[in-house]
Amino acid sequence: MRQIQFLLRIAKALWQSGLLRVSPQEFVRILRAWWLCGPTFAFLGAMGAIRFPHRVAIHDEEGALTFQDLDQRVEGWASSLLRDHHVGPGSQVAIVCRNHRSFVIHLLALTRIGADVLPLGTDLPDHVRDTILERQEISLVLGESDINFDNPQVLGRYRAGQLITLTSGSTGISKGIRRRPTLTQLLPAVTGLIESLPFQLHRPFVLAIPLNHGYGVATLALSLALGAPLYMATRYEIGPLVNRAEDDEPPLVVTVPTLLLRWLRDGFEKGTPKLAAIVTGSAPLSESLSMGLLEAFGPVLFNLYGSSEAGLISLATPAALQAAPGTVGMPLPGNEFLIRDSSGRGLAQGQTGSIWVRGPLVLQAGSDGWRDTGDLGYLDFAGRLFVCGRGDSMIVSGGENVYPHEVEAILASHPSVDQVAIVVVADQEFSQRMLAAVVLKDDQSLKSESLRAWLRKRVERFKLPRSIQILREIPRNRLGKVDRKALTSVLQSSD
Repeated sequence: MRQIQFLLRIAKALWQSGLLRVSPQEFVRILRAWWLCGPTFAFLGAMGAIRFPHRVAIHDEEGALTFQDLDQRVEGWASSLLRDHHVGPGSQVAIVCRNHRSFVIHLLALTRIGADVLPLGTDLPDHVRDTILERQEISLVLGESDINFDNPQVLGRYRAGQLITLTSGSTGISKGIRRRPTLTQLLPAVTGLIESLPFQLHRPFVLAIPLNHGYGVATLALSLALGAPLYMATRYEIGPLVNRAEDDEPPLVVTVPTLLLRWLRDGFEKGTPKLAAIVTGSAPLSESLSMGLLEAFGPVLFNLYGSSEAGLISLATPAALQAAPGTVGMPLPGNEFLIRDSSGRGLAQGQTGSIWVRGPLVLQAGSDGWRDTGDLGYLDFAGRLFVCGRGDSMIVSGGENVYPHEVEAILASHPSVDQVAIVVVADQEFSQRMLAAVVLKDDQSLKSESLRAWLRKRVERFKLPRSIQILREIPRNRLGKVDRKALTSVLQSSD
């Protein structure tokens, strides 16, 4: 009975989003496209060309590209890959492109002919990229200019390829995670997103993160399925993208907290734009930023939590963020999470421990289906999840166990503090010590000595950072995560 109810819930969500509203003629053509393409990105592009041929699929720095044009280019390039580059089912191919239509054409063409695809960022150091390519046994690397559409041939049916996504690389060079998800695995999470987010046919998406990132690829899939224009650019600036998209209707913005913070601070050239939703993730969403966005735009903020190994895990709605700023919310349908201590024992609400997750997209789980995410967190009284940091971040300083995220959280609670980041360095006396970087709120002035005295009253002596330095900005990467190597260099130079 519960399975039937869940199937009805999925059908209702898909119908309300418009995904199931097709004519009999379209339905027959979509079935044929499914038979040819299978569960791939290529199918989503082909379905868009059947249902919305003259609507815009992609809007990048070269202008607009319709679904029909996109599908024709994909078929032509897939044909050329087979004939001229000998790429086909089982081939291992990497895409190295910025946020540009070339990335989309490559991805759809490669999945159309059954190749396994590894999207890579364009800013990877050469030695890191070469190591990843060697580990994943990549035979061909495609860039933005490596496309031609000459003499397309009729394509047949091929097996579905795998999408290779990279882990965060927090413990070294990123590892590849290979996926060929089924509809059964995808539908529960997609249902939860459709029920919570204001998805509609043709509503514009604004993408202000790299397409090669997991959230970027997921956004592309949703925009193709909904016949929605995807606005993107090689510079991840929210304001200009929103200005281009909002001529149609209020867009749905997908980005990261750092870019939202900059956008909020810089102000809005044309007044505060009207947005259908802001979806953020990949990096911590601070309480102050959460409240600032809700105040500026109203109840349109959503916070996602996921990982390469577990897929999308949870979603915080605007109501959840108003009640508990900074939360990553409740598990998406099909998922479960719990908090465990180092011995594997479950912890009560409010106690911090390792976050374990179970669900249809979780890879390499234990015999009971549960997997340690590697993150630390806790559940509040309502069962909402909060992520505190990485589980491998504990240090031993002077013989005492110290969790840097705990000190970060306390520093962040100071009324004059806007951002905090802590790095760990070797120390001759204590073995390991912390260096803290703090960014103050715009209207605040505070000396590091005063902040250190304030912190001394709130933590044990062994938890005090060796130094607290006030910076104008904390170095971050493109996804808004702290660039700890760069930050360590800055802090040590002044330590």
